[in-house]
Amino acid sequence: MIPGLVRHSDPAAFLAAAAPLLARDEAAAAAFASWVTALRAHPVPGERAYLATFAQPGATGAAIQRRDGPVVIESSDPEAAVAFARDLAEEWPRLQGVVGAPAAVAAFVETWRECTGRGHALRFRMRHHRLTDVAVVDVPPGAARVAEPRDAVWLVGAQLSFLAEVRVPDDPERIRGLVPHRIARGEYWVWDRGGPVALAGWSTAAPDSARIAPVYTDPAQRRLGYASALVAALAQTLLDGGRRRLFLVTDLANSTSNAIYARIGFRPLSDIHHVDFTGAGPAPARPLR
Repeated sequence: MIPGLVRHSDPAAFLAAAAPLLARDEAAAAAFASWVTALRAHPVPGERAYLATFAQPGATGAAIQRRDGPVVIESSDPEAAVAFARDLAEEWPRLQGVVGAPAAVAAFVETWRECTGRGHALRFRMRHHRLTDVAVVDVPPGAARVAEPRDAVWLVGAQLSFLAEVRVPDDPERIRGLVPHRIARGEYWVWDRGGPVALAGWSTAAPDSARIAPVYTDPAQRRLGYASALVAALAQTLLDGGRRRLFLVTDLANSTSNAIYARIGFRPLSDIHHVDFTGAGPAPARPLR
């Protein structure tokens, strides 16, 4: 047992216990709320999920990890990151990676190396952004609309292409099963010009917040303003519907997308790193609960 660390089986209890961290970091609050909402809305029987919080005098943190993805620790304090690393190393030393604030990630990867012998490599430097007012952008030919069931095949292909482009592995069958549900909830928008040419998804983050992701344009249709106009239209609709703040994450290496979101009105909040672990690592001692 690691002092101060608590694992949670109830997503609502996890969010409640993570309140000290979420109160000081609105981007983390939006991210965790969005992921927990998805976890509760689409539970997978037998799925391995890790929800943990850490609280000690002067240090707090929260961590979430699903399936074979990285553990997300956001702006957890370094002491919390160390605790999460030690806890996961015992049972899941083949962890894919870690995502969070630079200081938290640095503490996690050093502890991970000590516990598992594995190295690490930086995958992305990313940045959280927030929007409260949409700026005026040029409107290209076509129009934004909520995705419909007839768009499902295109959306699956676009989602898989997006994941391949950003080098994030996922199960294609999971994506094929998820897309119809997101369409039914109105969580996909497309820019239509004789058919979909760009995609923007969104998810609820709290009663008054939302996160926008993914955003993808068919490669043959890029640099024509479709994604900018689509995200602006979606953002304005969400704000008009009662959302007060919208969040998204960008890859700092992609200057084009960062410039696009800045023109729409998104403003930077905080930076996060995505680190991959290298080497196979030892076999897990026992499966995570």
